[in-house]
Amino acid sequence: MKKMEFTGGVKLQPGVFSRSYSPREGKSVSVAYHTPSQSITFLEDDSAEVWKRLYESGGETAPALDYILKNGTFEGDPQSEAKEVLLSFVEQLRASHLLNSPGTPSIALVETSQAECSVKTAVSQTENMELEVSQFMADHRMLYSLVVELTYRCNERCVHCYLPEETRLKELSLGQIDSLLGEFASLGGFMILLTGGEPFIREDFIEILSLVKKYGLVTSINSNLTLLNDRILEAIASIHPRSVGVSIYAGRADLHDAITTNKGSFEKSVNAIRRLRKAGVPVIIKSPLMKSTAPHWREIEALANDLGCDYQFDLSITAKNDGKLSPLAQRVTDNAVLEDIFASRYYRLYVNDEPMSAMVGPSPETGLCGAGASGLCISPDGVIRPCIGLTTPIGRWPENSLDEVWRTSPFFSEFGAIRMNEITPCNNCSDFKYCSRCPGAWHAEHGDYRKPSSYSCTLAHAWATVQQR
Repeated sequence: MKKMEFTGGVKLQPGVFSRSYSPREGKSVSVAYHTPSQSITFLEDDSAEVWKRLYESGGETAPALDYILKNGTFEGDPQSEAKEVLLSFVEQLRASHLLNSPGTPSIALVETSQAECSVKTAVSQTENMELEVSQFMADHRMLYSLVVELTYRCNERCVHCYLPEETRLKELSLGQIDSLLGEFASLGGFMILLTGGEPFIREDFIEILSLVKKYGLVTSINSNLTLLNDRILEAIASIHPRSVGVSIYAGRADLHDAITTNKGSFEKSVNAIRRLRKAGVPVIIKSPLMKSTAPHWREIEALANDLGCDYQFDLSITAKNDGKLSPLAQRVTDNAVLEDIFASRYYRLYVNDEPMSAMVGPSPETGLCGAGASGLCISPDGVIRPCIGLTTPIGRWPENSLDEVWRTSPFFSEFGAIRMNEITPCNNCSDFKYCSRCPGAWHAEHGDYRKPSSYSCTLAHAWATVQQR
């Protein structure tokens, strides 16, 4: 029968990134991300080893075939059977967007017989794979992601901004960022978010993008995009980012500009989105819903569809990182509006075709949250934190290395030991399974991540009311 056989190598898709790990002796895993399709693939055991050799060689098949020959169990001719195994595996990789589609010059059709070869493989790609990979990294205590706040400076003055009043901190230099990302990558780090403030304000932002490319990091960027120019656009497209998140607060200029207090910001941001999408860059509209904008949330969906990008909503308006409470006045408190949002498809969630409302929620014995479980955050001045939402300092880079903080900070064991059944009133709350709690937000508001914000309770009750109807 006719099958495909290698005549040279295979071709990696543009925008493919990968890291390989050995979480314990005898165990191999690889994570592969194709950013243009927003797909992530998790490979285990022999498939991880074979993929690693294909990826690291830039598509050369000889190292992969050599591994199969050394580790396979064959019934006939090892050479032909190993090729059959690799050909089958390559088709799985094509389906996962990691390799170019069939018909590339490096593959030809030849007469060959069916063969049997035993090589243990596991390739997984599910709807929630990204969450599963993050959980795997957390379970094996591996540093996987890093949020880098490049600056707190910003050209907008949003009424709900959580950043501190004092934004002119001493910022890490380009050379320091190079060392930081190098250390992160050496520890197995793979996912990075560049954010601010407004990161485009940094005059060396394009050089910073070159660094994430240098270290092979899957990169996300958060920006208001009003400062996008041709050079920045070209640099962003060249790194094949996972996504560019843009802050859009309403589907119309007057409401949006009232939030940014910057007239014309809506038009600039929307025009920038169009340019990024034209260049093939994935864009996500990120829209914190506020008192003035929440009643019009459907207009954001219409705008995103018009622009050809994804969109996310968030009701969690928090206090400033320095404890000032002015943003809280922007919170949505109208129950009719909240229930309208929670009744929408965004909150009528299903897991394996079962409605969440019919399922048992998280156990009160669960931990507070996943802060620091598989990643860290670093402030513009080098302060290391467990996550972007929790301002508790656990070190300062470069005085403290990421490795040192990750291995020795007492925060992780202390914070991880706290259970929700120790938190009042959470331990007796009937709406517990609907609560999107954030101890970082609680800490910003009350100075204590064990003290819930009453607004968390408001949102949980609104969601529960709708789901239980």
